Parts: sequence; structure tokens; C-alpha cells
Amino acid sequence: MKVVEENDVTNSFDSLPLQFKPIQENVSIKAEKADIPMAAKPTTLLEMNRDRPILLIVDDDPINLQVLEAILPPDEYEVMMVTSGKEALAVLDTKEWDLVISDIMMPRMSGYELTRMIRERFTLTELPVLLLTARSQPKDIQSGFIAGANDYVTKPVEAIEIKSRIEALTTIKRSVREQLRLEAAWLQAQIQPHFIFNALNAVVALSDIDLDKMRNLLDEFSNFLRNKFKFQNMDRLVPIEEELSLVRSYLYIEKARFEERLQVIWEIDGCGDIKVPFLTIQPLVENAIRHGIMKRNRGGTILIRILVYKTHAEITVEDDGDGIDEAQLQRIFERKADSRSGVGLINTDQRLKRHFGTGLHITSTLGTGTKVTFHVHNRLNSGDKAR
Repeated sequence: MKVVEENDVTNSFDSLPLQFKPIQENVSIKAEKADIPMAAKPTTLLEMNRDRPILLIVDDDPINLQVLEAILPPDEYEVMMVTSGKEALAVLDTKEWDLVISDIMMPRMSGYELTRMIRERFTLTELPVLLLTARSQPKDIQSGFIAGANDYVTKPVEAIEIKSRIEALTTIKRSVREQLRLEAAWLQAQIQPHFIFNALNAVVALSDIDLDKMRNLLDEFSNFLRNKFKFQNMDRLVPIEEELSLVRSYLYIEKARFEERLQVIWEIDGCGDIKVPFLTIQPLVENAIRHGIMKRNRGGTILIRILVYKTHAEITVEDDGDGIDEAQLQRIFERKADSRSGVGLINTDQRLKRHFGTGLHITSTLGTGTKVTFHVHNRLNSGDKAR
């Protein structure tokens, strides 16, 4: 394991058939329809309509899948069809789904059970679930909502109804995604005035003491601003080294201000070609310094650790600052309509969940410090180190 001390900051989710009833959609099912393969459409169709909703359909009855495939043409929807809840869970991480459509009565894992498992990882808006059922009693419908479904369609299915419900649910999902993008852009644009003033004051002070250090500080400040405003990166993954470059520049500037009050320890495994959402590590580091370490006169130490395993990488930002009490820790991801407090952590957590299925894990003890960890899927090259 490579350990870099602070001085190297500058380097470093009814088996009755659906009985589709064609209406004004000019859709019909012919006998030869049985030959339709139940699989995802070729990716080249993406070029036909890049705004197509991406749907995961779960049903153990091939006839039902064929009916849905006829209702949902590939030029309007990108569809993957699986025949069990287990298969659905296995492909959840393969792409960012707009909607899961599941039959309720399936062997081994019902649609209710699948929905409950999806809700353990995704909220109602992060991944909507539409249930298909031949049961229309209020109790059956209630069971679906209790499990975490967003909506339901009763059989026999009519094309216009299911397409309308798909449109409504995928619009919600995409609205949330756009909100996340805008919040991330807002966060990106937020550079506290005092941070700029302090950086410039440090530059002025060094101009009378050490011109080389002054030039280095200006270089790091320029690098920080240049990386901070890469708006084209807002909704994609970037090489982890790009994010670490931003972190190093930020720490260099803060180190110039706080001097010995801020100690930094780096523990970095070989990162390979790991990619992370833009602006994930740097906001955690900034939060640790502003709300952890520097609440104390004596300052403290921040640890940045990256461990690479065969299937994932674990990234940790830990500080020995004041810590967070249990009540505050439980409220930390609650969104307040009248406040921007905690937006950084909330936004980072939700963007990580969109890309990797899991978000931030935070542990903290008053008077001891706070530890924030998240996992990303790695893409190790053959020569990269793995555990």
C-alpha cells in the first residue's frame, strides 16, 4: 500500500395472460409473434431516439412478455425483458433504468417481494415500479403500494393506459435526474467568497516572503478553478485522478491558510481506471475541514483512503474533528424545502446511487470525528493491482 503524507499533497425491480386489447394504437399480435426474442433490443437503436425511456420488464409468462413487446415498440422504448425477480435484481446495476414493470404473481419471488428489495436500494423517485395484476381488489392494490410500488395496471392491459402510466412515471424519474444535475451545477458554482479571499490573501503574504511558494499557490488555485468549472463533466463519470487533482489543489490552498493546524494523510492503492461521478470526493474533503477539523482551535487531521478490490473500490474521507451527534446524523439526508443545508451530501449520495446503486455511508462520534465511505465499481486493467 502506498502511503502519502501531507507534504505530498501536490503530487499524489396471476400468471393470467395480459389479454392485450388493441385499440387506437394499430397494434395487433399475429401468430408469428411467438418468434420474438425476449431480450434487450440492439444498442444501435439508441441512435433512433436517445430520449427513449429505459424499461426493465419482469414476467415469467412468455405470452405476457410478447404482448408488452408489441405495445412498446423499440423506436419509442428501450426494453430489457427478464423472467424472474432474481434476474431483475442481477441486472439492476447494468444501466440506469427509468422504470421497472413487474407482474405480481411469479414463482420463487413475487412482484411484491421484488419491489420491496428494489426499495431497499432505490427511492420511489430514483427507480419507479409499475405492477401488473389480474387482482383489482383494494386489498391487493394496497399490498402493492405498501411494498413500495408507484402505480399499478390491472389486466387485461390496454396499450394507451400502460403507455400513459409509463410516461407519467418516467417523467418523474427524469425530473428528479434533472434536479440532481441542476443541484450539482449549483454546487459546482459555489465557491465561498471567504475561500477566494483567503487564497488571495495567502498569495499576497507569500509575495513578500517566498516567491516560489507564491507561484505554486497561484498554480494550484488556477488548477482548482479550472477543474471546478468543467461543466461538461456534471452528469458523467470521470477518471478518479481528475477528482484527486481537484482535491490536491483544494488541500494545497487550505494548507497554505491553516498551516500546521491541518494535517493530511493519503493512503492510496493503485487506482487503475476507476471512475467516479464528478465532484464526489472534493465536497467530502471540504465538508470534513469546514465542519469537522476547523471547528477546533488546534485543527486536526484528515485521512483520504482509496482501497482497490477485485469488484469495487472503497473510498474513505475521515477526520478527527468534533463529530456529529446521533440525532443530527439521522437528519443529515433529510431535504428541507427552505434550506440548502446538507445539499452537498444529499446530492453526492443520490448521484452515487444512480451510478452504482449505493451511496454514502457515514459514521460519527462526538468528540472523535467522522468517517464517510462509498463504493464504486472498478474497471481494472489486466495489469492493475487487485485484492
